[in-house]
Amino acid sequence: MAPPYTYPVAGILYFVSHPQLWVKTICPFLLTLIFGILSLVLSFVYLLPLQAHALIVAKCPVWLAWTVSVIFVLLESAVFDLIFFAILLPIFQDALFDATLKSRGLERMFTNRVEVGNLRLCCRGISSGLALVWLLILAQILILIITAPLHLIPVVGTFVACYINGWIACWGHHLHYDLEFRGFSVSDSRSFAWRHKADYCNFGVVAVALELIPLFNLIFMWTNVVGAALYVGDKYEKNEREIAKRNRNSTASTEILIQHPSMPSSKQGYGSLRV
Repeated sequence: MAPPYTYPVAGILYFVSHPQLWVKTICPFLLTLIFGILSLVLSFVYLLPLQAHALIVAKCPVWLAWTVSVIFVLLESAVFDLIFFAILLPIFQDALFDATLKSRGLERMFTNRVEVGNLRLCCRGISSGLALVWLLILAQILILIITAPLHLIPVVGTFVACYINGWIACWGHHLHYDLEFRGFSVSDSRSFAWRHKADYCNFGVVAVALELIPLFNLIFMWTNVVGAALYVGDKYEKNEREIAKRNRNSTASTEILIQHPSMPSSKQGYGSLRV
């Protein structure tokens, strides 16, 4: 396997070379745009008059009441759009993760996938729910704010800030796989991520650094998902090879024992067999 820190970059290259994955990223933006237009129209039709009249009743000048109400409506519509996009984002990120695995030829991973209902698919685990998604987002924002002063230190400060934020970022990208493919609970997923925090931080430091780049972060937040899927796919194939190797060694050892029943017991003989 390649080092964990290379997978965010590998995700960019893989995403660019596989246009079929682009649809998963375009849909949430189009849906958010449609929702934004609808929310803006409805806000101007219903919220604007209500707010303006409420301010006028409160003895606010008419011109000021309508001006303030228009500003409020625009802000409210923007907030609605952000909330809508934040709800859509994890759902389509999970879909992109799955599509990447399938494009890698790893459809066999889905045969043992944990059977869950639609609610769990939308909420990334019934045990976590939307609350977990929001908690992860809030935790990432909080840590970004706390570590923001580190960026004042050129290069080194930015690296340290990205490294600190990297663990939770990487765990967020792996949560879908842990819950729906491995059958982990949220606490199991968190414990596993903490035991492998070095690998998670190595992946996350590059992923977070890419998402700090203005404008391009709108693309990198998707390519990091692709990179996480490639990382998981490589680990899955590595485990398959190790299991197959152990099975071959076990079969060969059994055949040798059958052919030579007088060989030493397992305590003396099996450990020294090399086939």
